[in-house]
Amino acid sequence: MVGDLLFTVNTVAPLMLVMLAGFLARRLRIMDDVGVKQANSAVFHIFLPVLLCMNIADTPAGLAVDVRTLLFGLLGVLCSFLLLFALAPRLCPPREARGVFIQGVARSNYAIYGIPLVMLMYPGAETSVAALMVVAVVPLFNVMSTVALMAYRGTRASVWGMVRGVLTNPLIIGTLLGFVLWRLRWPMPDVLHTPLKLLGGVATPLALFLLGASINFGKARANLRLLALGVTGRLVLLPALFLGLAVLFGIRDVALATLVAVFASPTAVSSYPMAQQIGGDADLAAAQVVFTTALSGITVFAWVFVLRTLGFLG
Repeated sequence: MVGDLLFTVNTVAPLMLVMLAGFLARRLRIMDDVGVKQANSAVFHIFLPVLLCMNIADTPAGLAVDVRTLLFGLLGVLCSFLLLFALAPRLCPPREARGVFIQGVARSNYAIYGIPLVMLMYPGAETSVAALMVVAVVPLFNVMSTVALMAYRGTRASVWGMVRGVLTNPLIIGTLLGFVLWRLRWPMPDVLHTPLKLLGGVATPLALFLLGASINFGKARANLRLLALGVTGRLVLLPALFLGLAVLFGIRDVALATLVAVFASPTAVSSYPMAQQIGGDADLAAAQVVFTTALSGITVFAWVFVLRTLGFLG
């Protein structure tokens, strides 16, 4: 239990400190709104796509495939989005905020936050299911988030318009390219692999820094009801539903820990630049990432503690 508590502190505190640095940079006028917007565009079009591509491409080949857990994660994420598409018009009256609300609740920070969680919970164990889950859920996160944002960005979106938006989304292109490289097992030469890994390594700290620079607590207060609903849905309600189902289906130990990482992790950092670039309430998107990340230290610890106490996590 102490180890899990230390992990959550050691995971969340650095993220919050990077966001704090961005917040202070904006308040000290080291950066202005134009600079933040331009940097977010670079994160969305360059750094995050490269990060997703390399994360998937570098997934080891020949791993044992836990089809049941991967399928549960895939279908669970899909059901999360479909459920929120149905509920959003009632829960979220402002149309321009619905797409942001949907992705903020349904889309977790699995690749950045979740995989290290599983590795720490089971050091030295066979955790291939956690690595392969990236291939299962990350493309779906990006496709469904793009559809949600385009559907509610304030203009009537045609089916072709949404399909084109999905196909031209840099995050989806990066994900698909990574999947192709992973399947082909093309031996990428170091002269390409090294700079691509360096570019991808910029994505998370820069996205967090810019997120902090974009925080406006006044606007967060204006979105307080939606923010509370989004945080509760992301950290409490969805994990309760899908982890409960996973336990009923007999999923245990490393496989269950992987699903904890999928369904209980905070909102993906990439949600904010994606909302800003595609359209939607960017202030709400930023607030969802900030508050789910901050509170996940409590909620993830609680989920792990409860599941271990009940004997579902060995």
